[in-house]
Amino acid sequence: MHFSVAIVGAGVAGALLAHELARAGHRVLLVEAGPAGRARVDLVGDYALAAVKTPRSSYRDNQPPSPVKSPDSEDDYAQTGPSKFKSTYLRRVGGSTWHMLGNMPRLVPADLRLHSRYGVGVDWPLGYDDLEPWYGEAEHALGVAGDHRALDGLHGARRSRPFPMTRIWPSYGDLVVERAVVGLQVHGIPVELISTPQARNSRPYDGRPACAGNSSCVPICPIGAKYDGSVHVRKAVAAGAVLWDRAVVTRIDLDRTTGRVRALRYTRWDEAGARRKGSVAADLYVVAAHAVETPRLLLASRDPDAAPAGVANGSDQVGRNLMDHLQGQGATIVAEPLHPFRGPPTTVGIDCFRDGAFRARHAAFRLSIGNDGMGRSETPYAALGRLVDAGLIGTDLRTALRDRLSRQFRISYSTEMLPRPGNRVTLADGPADEFDVPRAELAMTLDDYNRQAFAKALAVVSAVFDRLGAPDGERKMQKEETYSGAGHIMGTTRMGQDPSNSVIDRDCRAHDHDNLFIVGAGAFPTGGTANPTLTVAALALRAARTVSTLLRTGP
Repeated sequence: MHFSVAIVGAGVAGALLAHELARAGHRVLLVEAGPAGRARVDLVGDYALAAVKTPRSSYRDNQPPSPVKSPDSEDDYAQTGPSKFKSTYLRRVGGSTWHMLGNMPRLVPADLRLHSRYGVGVDWPLGYDDLEPWYGEAEHALGVAGDHRALDGLHGARRSRPFPMTRIWPSYGDLVVERAVVGLQVHGIPVELISTPQARNSRPYDGRPACAGNSSCVPICPIGAKYDGSVHVRKAVAAGAVLWDRAVVTRIDLDRTTGRVRALRYTRWDEAGARRKGSVAADLYVVAAHAVETPRLLLASRDPDAAPAGVANGSDQVGRNLMDHLQGQGATIVAEPLHPFRGPPTTVGIDCFRDGAFRARHAAFRLSIGNDGMGRSETPYAALGRLVDAGLIGTDLRTALRDRLSRQFRISYSTEMLPRPGNRVTLADGPADEFDVPRAELAMTLDDYNRQAFAKALAVVSAVFDRLGAPDGERKMQKEETYSGAGHIMGTTRMGQDPSNSVIDRDCRAHDHDNLFIVGAGAFPTGGTANPTLTVAALALRAARTVSTLLRTGP
């Protein structure tokens, strides 16, 4: 069977592309390495039964009693350091949006002009005005709830279109913190709370219910109020797209005369251990397989004649400039009850430090006000154990536990990384995976640009704690060496105007192969401080227009 377009990866980027192209009348194949998934209620149950609670606890590799592993496992990649890369991802229909928090901020204009403004990083081949209408399209496609007036013009990021839904309501604790920080300045910048746009419904939208405040967005929304990529996979299939789940694309074949992509090789699998290999052809191809799996596939598709360094890698940039948002947090007990654990894990943040002249010296950062107590620093179960160890029982224990949990508080911070060519994805030596694809190997170095931002962010956290009356003995501040990953993996197939130092152009079209598009967060030349999903969606919708035009008119 021949398709108009074959899309590798059924996460948010691939799903949006498939839907847009299918409803435009094109023959679309959507190929996903992972499974289509089980019923949402079963995934919620898997998390409840998991002995270890992680963001991936709802998503088991395969069903017992089969011992065969799926392509999704805890051993995603090898690492060479010297610093630790700490983010993982899901390989399944819908992608990592299943266990994302759901925050949907836009990049701000300076994020796309980092080198021009501050002399660090690189500039995007697109400006904010190029992306702005697509941000509006993406917000309506995903269903983003937000405060249009508050966010219009934030750090110069104008908005031409309201959100499809009003903001998610603030928690009681948000209101307490908002009052406490009135008049606060840190690093010479006024500290203010602002509503965080989120891909969760503040009212019924697009056939999905309003958020019920279960506070379990990570790892899974139990009612589907939070968006995930499977929403648009279902829409794409309803519009005529063909979905192959459990189909691992193992190689991209090139025409050695023209340099164009001529086929995808794949292996279909099931939990019983069956394997079936094949190839499929299309007029145009899109790789939207995530910022680790995409370069892995491109590099594994080396052709000694047509692509000796890997597909789309004439610039030697495939896999380079790996980025994440490096995170930390502070947690404490405050003086006044905040009554956390009601509503989403976060609804407001501190965006004042997302841009400024300081970016010439250290990374920008964004802070989120937590609504989940002390987060991982002290869970309710840990608080209970602490009080039991102190000898409390009965009514005294209940009273003390109620009081402590009501006053738990957390602030997390997320810092941008600069693109560094040595931070990269390569192919690991040693055994390949179950599908004979070399494993990915990641190298990352943490630099002073981030270390300085960690210190600056912790100063903001401390100042807010002061305003809330947090005692010194209760403050738990995450140390630099224990930074966390955000799951925001970016930069490994970056876009640019110059084919010598980028992989794709401003339309996400590969410089080296005119019938290949590469879409996703790997396209980002810089990472800014915005969660990447909304920008990924905007770029995917923009690329869909280009792909559809090419399919109608030819290259």
